[in-house]
Amino acid sequence: MPEKTADSGEKMKQEEIKVGRKIVFAILFGTVISFFYAAGYLIETYDSLDLKAGSFYVRWLVQDILITGILYGIWELADRYGKKMESCLKNGKIQFKFPWWLCVLFLFVCWIPAWLSIFPGAFNYDACAEWQQVACGVINSHHPVLHVLWTGGLLEASFALTGSYDPGIAVYTCIQMLLLAAALTGTLRFFKEFRVPDIFCFMALLFYGLSPVVQLFAVSTTKDVLFSAVLLLFFMSLIRLYCRREAFFLSRRQLALFGGYAFAAMILRNNGLYIVTVMFVIVLWNCRKYWRKLLPVVTLVCVAYGIYTGPFYQLLHVTPGGIEEMLSVPLQQMARVYKYDRDSLEEGDVELLCLVVPEEYLDLYRPTVSDFVKRGFQEEVFLEHKKEFMDLWIRWGMEHPLTYVNSLLINTVDFWYPGAVVDGYRHGDGRSSYFDYKVDEPGKEIGLLPSVHDYYEAISHDSDVQKKPFAFLVLSPGWYLVMTMTAFGYLWCRKRSRLLIGGALSAVTMLTVLPGPMALVRYVLILYYAFPAVLVLFLMPELFTDAESSTGSELYAGSGQ
Repeated sequence: MPEKTADSGEKMKQEEIKVGRKIVFAILFGTVISFFYAAGYLIETYDSLDLKAGSFYVRWLVQDILITGILYGIWELADRYGKKMESCLKNGKIQFKFPWWLCVLFLFVCWIPAWLSIFPGAFNYDACAEWQQVACGVINSHHPVLHVLWTGGLLEASFALTGSYDPGIAVYTCIQMLLLAAALTGTLRFFKEFRVPDIFCFMALLFYGLSPVVQLFAVSTTKDVLFSAVLLLFFMSLIRLYCRREAFFLSRRQLALFGGYAFAAMILRNNGLYIVTVMFVIVLWNCRKYWRKLLPVVTLVCVAYGIYTGPFYQLLHVTPGGIEEMLSVPLQQMARVYKYDRDSLEEGDVELLCLVVPEEYLDLYRPTVSDFVKRGFQEEVFLEHKKEFMDLWIRWGMEHPLTYVNSLLINTVDFWYPGAVVDGYRHGDGRSSYFDYKVDEPGKEIGLLPSVHDYYEAISHDSDVQKKPFAFLVLSPGWYLVMTMTAFGYLWCRKRSRLLIGGALSAVTMLTVLPGPMALVRYVLILYYAFPAVLVLFLMPELFTDAESSTGSELYAGSGQ
């Protein structure tokens, strides 16, 4: 009897520790998320945040209490759901047996209406600039060179064969849709491998097929689509590596895929280099027991990237991209100081700024996008006065810290505030810039489905659509970020350390886009693509925890791979 009492006491003590830990983590993540809401609302409404105003902190505190309570409640429900699922899944069988190619075909068919609504494809964002590089024979590294050659090469070949660029855009779009569908259905195979219940496979398939965001970007020629698809595959490869280490390192195929996804991410977008580098460091440290197998893969990827950016670039005479892209945040911050604190600045400092960015461009300053200021950037002058200019940036930051903070928050608010209208360009006619729904030069738009065209046009440019009730559940990047934080905060609280590698990838990706020129959905597509997987990790972490002890022979059991 005393032993039973002692056991009960120990169990109660562990339960108290668990509850206490959950409260602490709910407070921690609730404080961050409530800041998103409190600060985001004020920035969205007034274009600035007064960090000296007491009313802001009162709003923040009230929302913090509310959101902390909501987080705790959600995590409690997740605990209860997890316990029920744990008993149900022990003897569960995988019933999702649709062939992989049929799932790819299903997604492709789901996206066809979006394609026909803006046929031959949404040739938008930087696609025109990429084509011009090939057309002019002058290629720089501002855009991914491989993507430039593929996009521009298809268009030039199309024009040479048919006298029109539209077939080239159509072929590119079709190939991209197939590649994206194949990558996204990789999530289903990932679920199947870890014995995720059928309902989540169907939900993921429907989400990818019917989400207007996924549909719009499936037919968009922007480089971010394939980059984010590869990043999703890399994300799932990291989960495999961490949850089934022995089996993973016994599989040459999985090691090769891990390296291939990493290399593809590095060359399909410039920030991919930083994301992969950080993840390699984390993996090498945490999996140092397997360094003999991991190090050759990492080395091979680095050597391949060196050859790609070295001899391959030299062969094509690739020139470096403009350094102003790396200075988006400093230029915006200094332009904001120039606009709002002009009277307090010394004339010599203003003259130096105007040498690097002429006054007529500083007057074009918009708080949500740096493109207008960057257009006037004088690279040669900057290189000549680099030290003085950077010293001035630091000094102005110390003298005007709140202005600098406001500049960064306003420039990125659409990423992290779920209620934001994604409208970085602030078009004079009131149009939103959620999606660049057009066929840019040299293509010519052919609208085959007018009613569907109106639907996507409204999502892309009508700010009122984003403000409709519950529209944020489908559209808002800030909402997907909050949900990702909620999921990985819970996993951290539950000490599911091996699953946190997915959260690390999401965090590093966000950190690489925050210094960018503006907040656009295409920069954070990984939050949308990875959402079904994140949801499963959140609701059923036990499936992946059990996998930690799997042997090599058990890897990919029932996955069809």
